[in-house]
Amino acid sequence: MPYFSVIIPLYNKENYVNKTLQSILSQTFTDFEIIIINDGSTDNSIEEVKKTNDPRIKLYNQTNQGLSGARNSGIKKATANYIAFIDADDFWLPHHLEQLHNLINNYPDKGLYCTGYTIQKSTSVFHRAHFNELQENFKGIVPCFFKHSLQNCVAWVSAICIPKDVFNDIGYFDLEIFSEQDIDLYIRIATKYEVALDNTSVSAIYNRTMEDGISNALFKKNIPKFVFTYKNIEKNHPALKKYIDYNRFSLAVSFKLASNNKLSKILIEDINFNNLNSFQKLLIYLPNPIIKFLFFIKNKLNLNALFIFKPKTVNY
Repeated sequence: MPYFSVIIPLYNKENYVNKTLQSILSQTFTDFEIIIINDGSTDNSIEEVKKTNDPRIKLYNQTNQGLSGARNSGIKKATANYIAFIDADDFWLPHHLEQLHNLINNYPDKGLYCTGYTIQKSTSVFHRAHFNELQENFKGIVPCFFKHSLQNCVAWVSAICIPKDVFNDIGYFDLEIFSEQDIDLYIRIATKYEVALDNTSVSAIYNRTMEDGISNALFKKNIPKFVFTYKNIEKNHPALKKYIDYNRFSLAVSFKLASNNKLSKILIEDINFNNLNSFQKLLIYLPNPIIKFLFFIKNKLNLNALFIFKPKTVNY
């Protein structure tokens, strides 16, 4: 039995999947299997995968079920006790799995293991993920997952490992959530288990070179289920309330970018504005054309929005 099962959901990533695979096969820790779930790709992704011959690679095909369905299929086929994920356009540095392995040994029986990561905005622009009110080189049990995830989330799906027993306990990715499915999973884990983080070095690259905030917003048609699911828990969990309010804010702005004021209004009604900083309070009520212009400038200059939307400091 391998130590890690590495799960790759694959859908139309012919230009990236080979580099992703090579970043996995270059790991200094080698006791793993790679489970690729081809989720109905219509390009040459499969042909690209088949160029790499390694007995640790297992390729499965299924009709398109979306990210959650592909990841869940991979979890069910995994033979290892620890599940690591990587999307087919993200990349690992060679020490990634070794860093996770050491973290598991140092902090056994946790619900979620995370490493530091960098966000790649273009071929030359990289932003290291910073975590709210957490020291730069933190290693250990995260004191408050939700508080420290207000700038960047402590957990990013291509830089985490989850024990398979945790999935058996809290369930898999929710098939009814078509975007932000990982956030829902992290909430379920972090409200029940401790989270371990090693941010002493970056071990994964979050590839966002294909993304455009405005064009992506146009594809947002529904409010993710998780912003409604935890309302009862939020009442007695101020850190979780603020974390979800930040997500409500972000989604509300996305809907305004897409000129969907109806859904934006629904989200705004559930936000406790004491959880937002002054700029966020202003931005959320600006006319849509001004918001679109501001995001156009942000994208044009490759600015890191986290410096604009710095959380207001609150003690819990």
